[in-house]
Amino acid sequence: MMEENTRIYTVFTSSGVQHFEAKHIRPLTNDDLMAALRRECEGVEFVIGSATHDIARIKGEFDGVLIFGGLRDYSIALTGLPTIAVYNFPEFLHIPYELFLSRGRILTACLDRAGACSSSISSAMFKDLVEKIKLIQVLKKMSESRILAVTDSPYVNVIHGDLKNVYEGDIRQKPPEEYNRIFTKAVEESLGTEITKIGTDEVASDEDIQNIDEDEAKRIARMWIEEARGMRDTLESEVVKSAKMYLAMRILMEKYDATAIATHIRSLVKNPRPEDMIWPSLGDSELQKEGIVACCQAHINVVLTHMLAQYAFGRPSMMGDFTIEPFNGVGIVMHCGAPWNLWGDDRRAPYIIRDHAERRVREHSVPGCGACSEVLYPSGEPVTIWRINVLDRTIYLHTGTTVDGYSLYKDFDYLMCRTKLVARIDAEKVQRHIYQDKRGVHRTATLGDFRRRIKDLGTLMGFKVVEEDR
Repeated sequence: MMEENTRIYTVFTSSGVQHFEAKHIRPLTNDDLMAALRRECEGVEFVIGSATHDIARIKGEFDGVLIFGGLRDYSIALTGLPTIAVYNFPEFLHIPYELFLSRGRILTACLDRAGACSSSISSAMFKDLVEKIKLIQVLKKMSESRILAVTDSPYVNVIHGDLKNVYEGDIRQKPPEEYNRIFTKAVEESLGTEITKIGTDEVASDEDIQNIDEDEAKRIARMWIEEARGMRDTLESEVVKSAKMYLAMRILMEKYDATAIATHIRSLVKNPRPEDMIWPSLGDSELQKEGIVACCQAHINVVLTHMLAQYAFGRPSMMGDFTIEPFNGVGIVMHCGAPWNLWGDDRRAPYIIRDHAERRVREHSVPGCGACSEVLYPSGEPVTIWRINVLDRTIYLHTGTTVDGYSLYKDFDYLMCRTKLVARIDAEKVQRHIYQDKRGVHRTATLGDFRRRIKDLGTLMGFKVVEEDR
């Protein structure tokens, strides 16, 4: 699908400086500023506003608002669209920061319009503005995205921790009958993302899936094995089955016109025997190499978080069950698989192909033991561990630095899930915020410290941001 440009209604309240008499510097004109922004913001259409504003038309036709200079009439900043208000330095300051903070969806920025600052400071101001404008693009892309949830659960989303404002986070409670409607409506109203739910019946009855090319599946399996650091506790035939699941996911995404997929089925046929089971882990990692969000389990809050990370930061993320060990001061995100292109570029993390911890057969290297990857995360990398919750319109986050779990724990490769991202965090503070009933067991882990940009993203989304380590 051809993506539409992000249309931003742009307002200049002045020429950028006041009482300017300097002889050795030249102020940045409105025209020069717009030319620079258009060069840096590909896919953004800046539409210069008139002296009077038709608020209803702006809300209906634009994706965001950009304001340069102080305001006497705040209506253009309070449309409810994602908005950036820019203070022109040096001008008399008239941006009501406290009001804007209280109304939500309004970010502020600052530009050196006079060229009075050092070149490095001026460049940093401009870069900051460009990054904030691109976050409006991210939200536009979210509104054009479609998630395919492949699960036999009656619910469109994993339940635990997602019933804020429905029930008060008590795992003993059952969700209301209208849960799917409540949840999908919250997603549509906050992000505009569409969700389609199917299950094993649709997969097992799809002729293309039931006639997947065996030779193509073997070719993909051999590629994964050759690129791995090694393989243990599983069989090549299990890797071939995972390749069939990957090809099935591609077929389903094309059939349902999906831009992201969450797969929580464990077979391509009805009533599978234990030896028939397949997991999507290796296929997820392959799709992530292409910049496609693919996630095990139909935890839509996590899928949406992955999408925000991919669109905003260009990095794939790991979904995992989350636990904290306070005496070593670490948090552990664990699952049977993770991205291989952790940085979103051509670099690859080493991985070992192994059997799946969730398997029904307990023996190793037997039919039905499954295949996944143990991704060996590097130490010393900043990492953001976060997740959005659409029902309470909140982003939960903390940051840390990756460490080697093998240096902390014995028999670490056989503890819990196969891939384990271990991060040094402020464990005691984070632990006070997190428990399964209220927050859910799953988190998103994205390499890099994106705290500031996530806080900006939260503002433009109209979401509260909870910094669990502050």
